[in-house]
Amino acid sequence: MLLPFFTRAQQTINYSILVDSVQREFILYVPASYNGNTSVPLVFSFHGLGGNAQAQMEDHDFRPVADTAGFIVAHPLGDPVIGPGIRGWNFGNDALPDDVLFTSEMIDTIAADFNINLDRVYACGMSYGGFFSVFLAGQLSDRIAAIASVAGTILNNVPDTLISLTRPIAFLEIHGTNDFNVPYNGNQLSKSVQYVLDLFVDHNNCNTSPSITPLPDINPNDGSTVEHYIYANGDDGTTVEHLKVDGGGHTWPDENTNAQGVNRDINGCVEIWKFFSRFDMNGFIGAPVTTRLIDGAPTISVYPNPAQEYITIEIKNPRKNLRVYNYWGQEFNLPTRFFDEKIQIDIRSIPTGIYMISSAFDGGLFKSTTFIKQ
Repeated sequence: MLLPFFTRAQQTINYSILVDSVQREFILYVPASYNGNTSVPLVFSFHGLGGNAQAQMEDHDFRPVADTAGFIVAHPLGDPVIGPGIRGWNFGNDALPDDVLFTSEMIDTIAADFNINLDRVYACGMSYGGFFSVFLAGQLSDRIAAIASVAGTILNNVPDTLISLTRPIAFLEIHGTNDFNVPYNGNQLSKSVQYVLDLFVDHNNCNTSPSITPLPDINPNDGSTVEHYIYANGDDGTTVEHLKVDGGGHTWPDENTNAQGVNRDINGCVEIWKFFSRFDMNGFIGAPVTTRLIDGAPTISVYPNPAQEYITIEIKNPRKNLRVYNYWGQEFNLPTRFFDEKIQIDIRSIPTGIYMISSAFDGGLFKSTTFIKQ
């Protein structure tokens, strides 16, 4: 194991560990806020077929979110699975390294070196890494709290018995309708998006009819829009959710590349963390819900977003119980001006990062949404 001396300035650590007689590697990102006194969540981010850990960390970059929310990110490196140098993940082939064991060993290794909240370990991935994250829901559900997949479903040659869920587990799928690598409606290699959603909906006993909310088309030049599907009321408070990128390609929303078909209306890392932050091994933990979650409460609209100095909130019947807080739960009392169905908040005094805004309404309903301070 290669573990440099950790200081607040040194945040990226290269690990090499021996797993079942095979040397395996991963890159760990530790936010500067980590001090060891408080246990923190751990997020695994798995790269796609032919990718690598460094590119996954840079292109699908959780680091700014981790800096704000205070979680640690692991970027594993897959072994060659299709010819020399084509790295990926093993879905039960005994001839290949055991990547489920690798994931479990990474959890143990990281938890030995850092104060990890073992009830809040999450897995997500891009494409083949998304396929593997879904696979982990069946193979490592005793250690993984929630799953997110971007542009990955289930391979047709993976038996359903290998993705047999043993407990309610929250799941998020982000997928473009113009994905020609992993088609939205499936093909001879992979299941459809709906197949995977139904698998988790059925297992979690969620509502079979989702709520569907179009999200703001913030960037009209990206050629795509997003709809948020929520299958609510699952066992232990779990939900199954889908961010359908209409017109999106085989990409991660707002990724750091110039690839065609990248949606810029949402940020994949932000959306995944917003989803993960609501769940642990016991299900829903009461963390802030997104604007799209609670039916019946008025809609909250925030602009500009991101912002540097002021944000304006459009909301019907604004009340003076608006709260602004970060993902640590720290609340900020900011200068606020109330207008007719608009609220202006001065955000100049808070650090850069991701923040939540929530408001309560009649009938016990409440909603919240996020904004980014630049």
